[in-house]
Amino acid sequence: MSTAARLAPAPPAAWTAAAEAAETLLARERVALTMGGEPTFVPIHPEGAEWSTAALGPTKLGYARHFAQALIARARPGAALLLTSGKHYPGEPLPRWALLLQWLPPQDAEGRPQAPLWRDPRRLKRDGAPGSHGLPDTTRLMDALLARLGLSPRAALPLTDPACAAPAAGWVLPLDHDASAPAGSPAWRSDDWAAELGHDPLPLLPGDSLAGLRLPLAKLSEGRLRRALTLELREGSLTVFIPPLLHEGYVALVRAIEDAVESCGLRDIVLAGYAPPYDAARLPTIGFASDPGVIEVNLAPCATWAGYELQTRELFAAAADAGLCARKLQFNGREVGTGGGAHLVFGGPTPETSPFFLHPALLPSVIRYFQQHPALSYAFTGLYMGPSSQAPRIDESTYEALYELEIACDGAARLGSPRNLPLYDLLFRDLLMDRSGNTHRAEISVDKLWNPFAGNGRLGLVEFRAFETHPDPAAQNLAALLVRAILARCAAAPVSTPFIRWGGELHDRFFLPAFLRDDLAAVCADLRAHGLPFDAGWLRPLLDWRCPELGRLELADGEKPFALVFRQALEAWPLLGESPNAGGVSRTVDASMDRIEAFVTDAAALERGLLLVNGFPCEFRPADGGAAAGIRYRAFYLHPALQPHRPVDAPLLLEWVDRATLSVVAAARWHVWNPRGLPYAERPADPTEAAQRRAERWEPWPHTLGQSRFIPRVESTPESRHTLDLRRAQIGV
Repeated sequence: MSTAARLAPAPPAAWTAAAEAAETLLARERVALTMGGEPTFVPIHPEGAEWSTAALGPTKLGYARHFAQALIARARPGAALLLTSGKHYPGEPLPRWALLLQWLPPQDAEGRPQAPLWRDPRRLKRDGAPGSHGLPDTTRLMDALLARLGLSPRAALPLTDPACAAPAAGWVLPLDHDASAPAGSPAWRSDDWAAELGHDPLPLLPGDSLAGLRLPLAKLSEGRLRRALTLELREGSLTVFIPPLLHEGYVALVRAIEDAVESCGLRDIVLAGYAPPYDAARLPTIGFASDPGVIEVNLAPCATWAGYELQTRELFAAAADAGLCARKLQFNGREVGTGGGAHLVFGGPTPETSPFFLHPALLPSVIRYFQQHPALSYAFTGLYMGPSSQAPRIDESTYEALYELEIACDGAARLGSPRNLPLYDLLFRDLLMDRSGNTHRAEISVDKLWNPFAGNGRLGLVEFRAFETHPDPAAQNLAALLVRAILARCAAAPVSTPFIRWGGELHDRFFLPAFLRDDLAAVCADLRAHGLPFDAGWLRPLLDWRCPELGRLELADGEKPFALVFRQALEAWPLLGESPNAGGVSRTVDASMDRIEAFVTDAAALERGLLLVNGFPCEFRPADGGAAAGIRYRAFYLHPALQPHRPVDAPLLLEWVDRATLSVVAAARWHVWNPRGLPYAERPADPTEAAQRRAERWEPWPHTLGQSRFIPRVESTPESRHTLDLRRAQIGV
């Protein structure tokens, strides 16, 4: 096993103590709170559209199979893999694929030991390469399966695909299971489709889907069995399609399939089709889904943070085994997340027992808490943030949202018991959404709370979407612990203070890392006041990764040294208007803007010096034990983009000027690309090369030292009290 693939160490004792305090608080309030998430992964060297924008691609399913097999080998022996239909969006001809890793608990609900769902993972397909099976293997496997199900050999019909030149494509077996059959009586039953349809072989409907999804069921008369198992040869691999069954029938059929596969000496089998109705207790499941640019993993729900933490560590180790990671390296050396989410999901043991239903004040309290602490919205999210992102805050959606949400929160707290679940869901559905009305794309999403319009919408779940996958599983788990601690605090002492109207200060102030640190420190102090020992220092490495240091100027105020530290800050990319695109219309975002932070370690130094950026002064505000100022500038010239008349502001000339002499005493330049302006041939090979590219973008600039400077006056606006926007700096000058 490689060093990268070793299981990360267990969490520090202090984290465990904070987690135990949260569980104690939840237990005291009788809150049964499950948690899960959706971390996303890419290859170490991602290439092609499937790892940037496309949901599907030539290698993604193979990576997912390898990933799932690595997790089975590490932590989930006895699990099976089922290929099934995933998300289906308008404009996509077929649903995306999803790969479900399923296993049985060691004991059933009555405490009886259970055998594994699937004994030998080597008999399941492990990658995306073509298989070596032939059509005779389909016949051998179907005969063996019929014998184990106790069905007549005449029950199976040969299939043919009109689109293929081969005379036969596999077999179809009409099949159903009767879990209530008396002991000794056959539990499996079939049907005589040949007599009904009059075809041998049975032709499939045209299409590219699995055979089990292309059966001519509409031609069957009333009363006929309309579910069937199919066995087909696809790309050299035997694919067994499982029909819709309840839990008992599904488990029995999967075990019968493995027995038949073993008796035939076959390997690289693909199990596909329908999973039984969702039941996290009886059939825990981890999903691997095709998502734009990433493989999204849907974690199995955990009753405690300790369970979540262990599952995440196992997952990251398995990802390393499969050649996957949770970060990307940009051409200019910046290290970022995968671009997918790691959304945190909370609920209850069952949908009806969700704590958001049983404890009326919990969800309104959490909504208020997150709105009052913008750091929770911005410190852990991805590059794409703000009103047009995948996780906009409630006060980034519509003007009247906060006003209306105050009424809804009051109404939720006043609902009686038993709960009117559809009404409770409707209280928030039309408020927790993005500007287009999408209820899934919201910072706090209730799309799976009790949504009557989605097949998987009535799950009692609340999703916190402003959390991107972090390359380090420990950091990922720490962010999850923070949110679970906040939920425990809100359950014990519901928050009823009114929303804060941040106005223009929301982005101007909280896009700067120093103010994020202050806000996170306030959150941690509040948690400690409620018996949850959470140290703000634990979160600093997470924020330092998200907002890395770009460079610094070492200075002295008299004999007292201080530093002027520059960090990457956050930026929201505005959504532009509709434009023609391939016969339709599309909307793009303006990604031409960037923002950095200047931080003075000793605020007293500002009495004798000031910072000029491209000749314009910055206004510093107290923060994080020093003082901070933001610098917003056009980094690239893109089309289309806002303010097309404005030139690029990079490189930034950063000069520290002595107030007494108005002369430059220290200077540097910051480049958004390499100082030579040349294109990079390829992305950095590893984090070390990425760090080298970042370092070369900071350029000491001795050429202006000692020069005199005129200090222009820059008028601030309510939206720019903390940030110098170079696009506006010349207005009025």
